[in-house]
Amino acid sequence: MRRFFIQSHSLSGDSPVITGDDAGHIRNVLRLKIGDEIELIDGTGLECDARIVRMSAGKVDVSILGRRFSESRSTLRLIIAQAVLKDNKPDGIIRQITELGIHEWVPFAAHRSVPVLNAQRIRTRKDRWEKIAIEALKQCRRSRLLKISDLMTFDAMLAYGRDCDIKLIFWEDEAPSKPFELPDANAGSVQSVMAIIGPEGGFTPEEITAARANGYTTVSLGPRILKADTATLAVSTLLQYGYGDMRPSMPSALPFQTDDQ
Repeated sequence: MRRFFIQSHSLSGDSPVITGDDAGHIRNVLRLKIGDEIELIDGTGLECDARIVRMSAGKVDVSILGRRFSESRSTLRLIIAQAVLKDNKPDGIIRQITELGIHEWVPFAAHRSVPVLNAQRIRTRKDRWEKIAIEALKQCRRSRLLKISDLMTFDAMLAYGRDCDIKLIFWEDEAPSKPFELPDANAGSVQSVMAIIGPEGGFTPEEITAARANGYTTVSLGPRILKADTATLAVSTLLQYGYGDMRPSMPSALPFQTDDQ
């Protein structure tokens, strides 16, 4: 069944209307017809089966057949804080972390971030990122939309994650001294993780000092230097495996390293 995103307020009644690009896609690309059934999602976990009852230029009227709330959401509130990267690298990151079930993505300005974004560019980029997240949501059968935060300063980002159960900052200069082991008895009770990933040029010593002072543990991803976007995918997968909905019943040590703090 074809899946379409619709704003929550449009699902308050039993006869929502699909407009915009999706309406054109239904009519002109998919060539669906009156009587065909589709699925509607609003990004909050609500899923609705619906039937097309009317089509006209620019809109498609449907009738709700049934509603349910998806249980597929990861129980882990996993926040990825990502230093702003150059070009369109965040586009691919957002697609893939949506597929991986990440709860929230927090862009922030690091000292060595290459792009300098003014207010207008920030709004434009965030609009595009949210559209990308919606498209990925539909494709991967996820029902809850990735939350994309406003751009933060480095200090504001550190404060944002202060209440998380686990706080990590991934740093290429951290010595790979020993494996980071999951506590078998307690890992399943971890409800929130904040993971910080730096820009192309890495973090400054001052940023690392500030992160540690705010309770973040510096972590290495091993002996190789990963590109920032590669690191994001590796971290997202490792943490979902360790604490989220990829977690096996008998976890073993994760293959990343941590300091002795």
